[in-house]
Amino acid sequence: MENQFVGSMAEFGDQVFPDDILMEIFTRTDPKTAARCRTASTTWRVRLSSDRFRRDNTLANIGKHRKVLLQIGDPETYSSKESFCIVDCVDGGIVAAPMPEQLGPRGWWTVIDSDCGVICVQYSTTGPDLRLLLWNPLLRFARVLDDSADKLLKQAVIGYAFGYRARTDNYCVVHMSKRHVLDRFLHCNVFNSADESWKHAYINDQRLTHLDEGSAFHLGKAVWVNWGGRGLMIATHVVVLDAETFLLSKIRINRRSIQHVQVMRVLDGIPHLVGYERSPYGGLSTIWCKIDLESMCVVPFIKLGVAGQYGVPWNPVTIMGDHMITVRENNRKRAGGANGTVLTEISLDQINFVSRHRVTTFRGEWSRDMSLQRVIIVGVGCLVP
Repeated sequence: MENQFVGSMAEFGDQVFPDDILMEIFTRTDPKTAARCRTASTTWRVRLSSDRFRRDNTLANIGKHRKVLLQIGDPETYSSKESFCIVDCVDGGIVAAPMPEQLGPRGWWTVIDSDCGVICVQYSTTGPDLRLLLWNPLLRFARVLDDSADKLLKQAVIGYAFGYRARTDNYCVVHMSKRHVLDRFLHCNVFNSADESWKHAYINDQRLTHLDEGSAFHLGKAVWVNWGGRGLMIATHVVVLDAETFLLSKIRINRRSIQHVQVMRVLDGIPHLVGYERSPYGGLSTIWCKIDLESMCVVPFIKLGVAGQYGVPWNPVTIMGDHMITVRENNRKRAGGANGTVLTEISLDQINFVSRHRVTTFRGEWSRDMSLQRVIIVGVGCLVP
């Protein structure tokens, strides 16, 4: 690896390793440790703060140090200070992440998605005035964007997506909407951080009516699930939008591969459909299906029988090694008899694929008017949005 910086680290003192070996070590170091090392000296702060090092360090740690962001709150009071919590997937410890000051004490906010350690948040502090916030909790750095949805009225089929494009080294924020659910045209808006501008396009598609709030971003494409049928309970298609060409594609969801879709999750950078099926012999199974954006098809990936006392994990979050990480939400009374306070309990569980053994690594309690709004995997990275 060629030396990325001018000068030599030898000026910092006695140096055991050459510059290129030392920088390779820092590149493979977890982002949190690398961020702390910046405070050791002026030399290290300059070298470990360059755009190239931030990118290389973040990409070297993709898939590692994964956390779960729980957005918890009353739909009318998202701005509560206790309405989000970041939890370590392994030990269940709470990760310190103070809310950005831009969100303020009033208004509302909701998380869109997270990629490479940066979280995309939609918020408003003055009613209809909408903003987007790109926020890195590790670096405690936030960047505010105007939301194109702020200029559109009577919106329907609203879909947001956010992701990092490694090949072009920039972030994309995607927004799709219609003025009415029966309109012929989709209004598409894409923000590219490299150009620092929004691009707009209209796409003729009258049948696209209800996008799921969950999304993914992979290979420069934004991905949603479209729901249809009675009561909008059937996942009919995977909707794919190319953020560069504005080409819209659809992948029909075959119910032979996955009977009942619950959510879309990103595993190792690839979007997956997660759902369940009923066995003809009784019992239930959790199913993960990979969304292959190159061949444009849905491929069965893993099937986990969880029949019996475990039931179906209705909020499967991710897979780590031989464990599935799930989130559960329950209402229970605090000790104190009939007069005990009713609480919302949210727990993070690990289910072993082999033994089917369930271990609860985190349990949090909130007041009964708080409920689980979103569950998002958050990576750790040093990228500045």
